Amino acid sequence: MANKNKKVLIAGGGIGGITALLALRQRGIAAELFEQATAFGQVGAGLQVSGNATRILRALGLGDALARVAYYPEGRDYRAWDNGGRLYYTPLGERAEARFGAPYYTAHRADLLDVLLGGLETGSFHLGSRIERFDQDDDGVTITLADGSTATGDVLIGADGIHSMVRGQMFGAELPRYTGNVAWRGLVPAERVAHLDVAKVAGVWMGPNRSIVQYYVAAGKTFNWIGISRSEQPARESWLAEGRIEDALAEYAGWHDTIRTIIAATPRVLRQALYDREPLPDWRIGRVVLLGDAAHPMMPFYAQGAAQSIEDAYVLAGCLAASSDDPVAALERYVKLRQPRTAWMQGLARREEQLYQTSDASEIAARNARMRANRIPESATFPPEQERLYGYDAEAILRE
Repeated sequence: MANKNKKVLIAGGGIGGITALLALRQRGIAAELFEQATAFGQVGAGLQVSGNATRILRALGLGDALARVAYYPEGRDYRAWDNGGRLYYTPLGERAEARFGAPYYTAHRADLLDVLLGGLETGSFHLGSRIERFDQDDDGVTITLADGSTATGDVLIGADGIHSMVRGQMFGAELPRYTGNVAWRGLVPAERVAHLDVAKVAGVWMGPNRSIVQYYVAAGKTFNWIGISRSEQPARESWLAEGRIEDALAEYAGWHDTIRTIIAATPRVLRQALYDREPLPDWRIGRVVLLGDAAHPMMPFYAQGAAQSIEDAYVLAGCLAASSDDPVAALERYVKLRQPRTAWMQGLARREEQLYQTSDASEIAARNARMRANRIPESATFPPEQERLYGYDAEAILRE
C-alpha cells in the first residue's frame, strides 16, 4: 500500500500525538487526530526540550518558532538545599549545541504546544471527539466515538496519556503506580525574582526527601520551578490541582532563602501526584500501537517525558513510511527500535530519584563529595548517560 493511500488514526492531542500527526503528514501519510477535549490543553508549567527532541522539531520545520518562545540555559547547576553550595555543574548552551548538533531549551508546555499546533492543517484533527473503543481485522482499524460515529484507518496510534483508553483495551485495565512523590509547580513573573540574580541555568537543588528544579521559560519572561517531595498522601493527578503557598513553604522549611523567596513570590501553586507504570513487554497488538505516556510514563527526574514522546512520534512515522505495504511490520520495527531506549530512560529516572532525594545523612555526604569531585571541566566530555541521551539522532536510527 503506497503512502498516499495509507491512513493513520491518532488517539490523543498531547505533545506526542500532535508530533506524530505532523511527522506522518510530512512523510506523505494521511493522518487524523481525535482529542476528547473541546480545546487543546494549554495547561501545565515548564518542561525541558533537550537536543534529542529539538533536532526532531527542527526537522519538522519548527525550529525557529520554538527558539522564539523558549529559553537557552547556559548549564545545569546542582546545589545543596541548605547553604546553596555548588555540588555539580554540566554545560548546556553553545557547548552542548556544538556537541550534540541541536540546542537545549527550557520552555512552557503551552508554548511548545502552540509551536506544534502552528504546524497543523485545518481538518487534520477533531476536538470533542472521545474514542470509546476500537475494532480491528486484517484490513484495518475502526474507532467508535462517544457520539456513535466511526472512522477507519490502517493503523491506530494510542497517544492518549497515562490513563490511555487504547492501552486499557489492548492489555486490560491497570492502575498506574503512585511513585510516592508529589510535585509542587509554580510560575513567577521574571521581574519578581530579578533581585535574586538567579543564574541562567537549569538549577537543581537537592535536599532530604525532596528537591527543586528551576529555570526560565517564555523567552526569559517567566521563571518556572517544580518541587518534588515524597508523600504518603497523593495529591490529585491533575495539571489544575491547586495547592497553597503556605503549604509549599512549610514543605521547604529550612531551605535556602533563594528557594523560599521564589515560592513566596509565586502567584499560584499547583500540587500534583506523580505516577508511572512498569515497562510493557510489547506496545502493539495487530494494527494498534502505543506512544509516549500511554506506553512508558516516567518520573520527571531526567526531564524526558515530552522528549521521549517526540522521539516516539518521529520514529513511528519513519517506520510507517519505510514499510509502505505492511503496516504491522512497520509497527513491529517501531517497537523494536524504541522500547529498549524508553525502558532505559524509565529506569534512569527512577534511579535519579534516589540520587536527588535520599534522606540518609551518610548517603547525602557521600553523594555530595562524589558530585563535587566529578564536576565537568570545560575541556572534558559529557557524562556517558548524557552522550547516550542527548546524542540520539532519530533520523540516523531510521537509516540503520
